[in-house]
Amino acid sequence: MLWGSLLGSVGLLTIAFAPSIAVVVVGWAIAQAAFNGTQAALQALLPDQVPEHRRARVSGYLGIAQNVAPLVGVALAYVFTAAHLNQAWMFVIPTLLGLAGVLVLVAVLRDRHLAKEDVGTFRLGAFVKGFWVSPRKHPDSGWAFAGRFLLLFAFASYNTYQVYYLLDRFGFDDAAALSWQLRLMVVNALCLVVAASVGGMLSDRTGRRKVFVVTSTVLAAAGLVVFAVAQSPNVLYGAAALFGAGLGTYFAVDLALVTDVLPNRETEAAKNMGVFNIANALPQSLAPAVAPAFLAIGGGDNYAALFVVAAVIAALGAVSTLFIRGAR
Repeated sequence: MLWGSLLGSVGLLTIAFAPSIAVVVVGWAIAQAAFNGTQAALQALLPDQVPEHRRARVSGYLGIAQNVAPLVGVALAYVFTAAHLNQAWMFVIPTLLGLAGVLVLVAVLRDRHLAKEDVGTFRLGAFVKGFWVSPRKHPDSGWAFAGRFLLLFAFASYNTYQVYYLLDRFGFDDAAALSWQLRLMVVNALCLVVAASVGGMLSDRTGRRKVFVVTSTVLAAAGLVVFAVAQSPNVLYGAAALFGAGLGTYFAVDLALVTDVLPNRETEAAKNMGVFNIANALPQSLAPAVAPAFLAIGGGDNYAALFVVAAVIAALGAVSTLFIRGAR
């Protein structure tokens, strides 16, 4: 966590002061690689440090942090832009906040260390091979990976094009589009926080995971459908509320579900959570590459097609969760 956050900070500061697009690409690659490493280690704290009967609630807190943080970032960007400050501050301030948070965690965390006999002798071939988690041997892990990948793909399909959707569908100028984006993110975040808190608590009390994951995915898909058909900007508040409630409930329970079916979680939690983190990161790269094919239907700017397809993909994520046998 420490080295990942330090190196990721270097990547973000490289972007902040980049003299060219090529340097931006290098900085972003460094930041993505480093922060994904940090995130894998952070997620491994869930099976390592949290008792099973509290995992959904803690998973909910992690989901809240992951989804409220972008709202803070957008708000900071809005403030810096409105104040006509140097745009580098939009990278420097979040970098310092993130680094400070990790430093505090590292300082207070009582890390759990494996005994040498549990770690075994390092062999490069076995190390590389260990990153393949066979869906045949561990089908529950495979279905959980598929569910997270599909929902995050649907989320990225909307999130990436949110501003362009507001500009094209409703004819807003840049300032109005950013203002509406911020309002929708506030509604989304409020519903997400409530849903994550309540969903995590109920999941821990009942010991059930799948019903919450399926319900949350259906809610998120319904929100995407409302975005697809909305003709008035005021309708977007309802869509953002549905989408936020779905994501909040999902993030509250899904990580807990994953830790319940994680292979070899006593000795390989961080490695397997790192593999699972691919389902978080990869859709953010794939969705923007695939989305233009749906936007181009009928001559272009077909956000209805994009969001309906995203809703169907999210629903398929709910279906994949039903095949998990190792959790209730």
